[in-house]
Amino acid sequence: VDAGAISPMVTWGTTPGMVVQVTDRVPEPRSDQDERALDYMGLEPGIPIEEIRLDRVFIGSCTNSRIGDLRAAAEVVNGHRVADGVYAMVVPGSQQVKAQAENEGLDEVFKAAGFDWRGAGCSMCLGMNPDIAAPGERVASTSNRNFEGRQGRGARSHLVSPQMAAAAAIEGRFVDIRSWS
Repeated sequence: VDAGAISPMVTWGTTPGMVVQVTDRVPEPRSDQDERALDYMGLEPGIPIEEIRLDRVFIGSCTNSRIGDLRAAAEVVNGHRVADGVYAMVVPGSQQVKAQAENEGLDEVFKAAGFDWRGAGCSMCLGMNPDIAAPGERVASTSNRNFEGRQGRGARSHLVSPQMAAAAAIEGRFVDIRSWS
């Protein structure tokens, strides 16, 4: 399989399986579960994914904040600034990753772009601490789950790759990282 031929994906619903390519549109519901997910997410079928505006971006979790993930995301944000109205944060996946990223200067790249550089930990991945989104806030997240309330009561979480999250933070919406600069 040529991984380069795979389009970047964005979840539109409330499970990791409710996913489409970033260049697609929010799909028509095919079940009651889809209808509930669209209602919870505040989305209408037919809306282009690339028109979905964001309130927060979370680059973190144990699954997508390894050193390679942080390097790739830093490359995307280098020389750019987080969009007005977007809060963006980076939470390394471990203390070891945090130390290595700081030794490489990745923390400075993120901070210069307007990201909040945080300590290693779970953070927004499961919303069990003050790092939660407010009800109705839309989050681009590199975590591996997007269930209702996962990142805060009423939070609307979209799962994406670290590079997609980084570009979304800069643009304030989802973009196709393959054609973004």
